[in-house]
This record gives sequence, C-alpha cells and structure tokens, in this order.
Amino acid sequence: MSADTKSLGAALAEATHPVSSMELAVQVSGLSAPLVQTLRRTLCAKFTDEQALLYLAICKQKGVDPFTQAYGFPQEGGGLAFGLRIDGMRALAMRTGKYLTRVIEDVLDPKDPSKVIGARATITREGMTSPVVEEAYFSEYDRPNGGQGWKQFPITMIRKVAESKALRAAFPDALAGVYEPSEIQE
Repeated sequence: MSADTKSLGAALAEATHPVSSMELAVQVSGLSAPLVQTLRRTLCAKFTDEQALLYLAICKQKGVDPFTQAYGFPQEGGGLAFGLRIDGMRALAMRTGKYLTRVIEDVLDPKDPSKVIGARATITREGMTSPVVEEAYFSEYDRPNGGQGWKQFPITMIRKVAESKALRAAFPDALAGVYEPSEIQE
C-alpha cells in the first residue's frame, strides 16, 4: 500500500493542532509517548515523521500490534508499503468471526517425493461454499539474495506465503492488498 503521507500528516495536523509530531503519533496510535519513541528508534527508524504517523494510524485502524504483527517499508517519494506478519493476518481473519479452519501441507515433487517444492494452504470460512486453496512454490519465490529466514527455514517461509495468499483470498475485506514479509521482502 502506498499513500501520500505528507497529505495525511498535514490533514491530521490541521485537524488536531498538535504541538509536535510526537503528540500527534501518541494521539493517533493510542500508545504512550515512551512506546512511540521506542518504535521511532527501532522499527520506524528509517521512516519520516509522516511515514511513522501513517504506519501507526494503519496499525490502529486494523487493530494490530505495531511491534509484533505489522511492518512497513518507506517508499521513495514519501509513501509507505504496509503489511502484516502471518500472526497479524490470522488475527484479522479470526476477528471476522468467520474463520473456521486452516490446513497447511507441503507440495512434493512428483518425480522425487522426498523433495518439498512448495506449500498448499486450505482455509475454510463460514459463508463460502468451498474452501479456499492457494499454493506457493519455491520456483516463484526463489531469490538469489534471499534473506536469512529463507536460507535457514525455507519450508516455513513457503508455508507462510501459501497461507497469506489463502487468507487474503478468503478474507478480502480484511486483508486485500496486505502482504506477509516473506512474500515481498529480500
């Protein structure tokens, strides 16, 4: 997700007349000033004030923990790419009251059944006549400079990709346009 953060920050500033960007961040997020300061020094260290404000506003609106369930990447031109870790995606899906079951399976190579080539996620949701099934394959997400997670835990990472795809398909109102870091990072 990308947005003109300067416009959002300016609109919020005009609406609330804060003394500082810190006050505005506290006001928008509902977090204490020390927690906002910790976020600015750690997870949001590369963000402009407007990007940090947008990140906190989206976390508040989605009802997710900005420390553990969400992430953001500053974009050129002042925007922000926002996403949720798999736990945050599950939490939003569960809050709908319609999340029934999930099954995550390895997809094996038909020529060598001892080799995992991907993952399949099946999500059942109340109100749907059939389950949502999504697959993800290493060949689609193989990155030459993949991060540490992909190097150490490739099966876990591909399972998260398959599950996030299935959750997005099953719960588009809650998760449309929201990606898990393993899908886009690195």
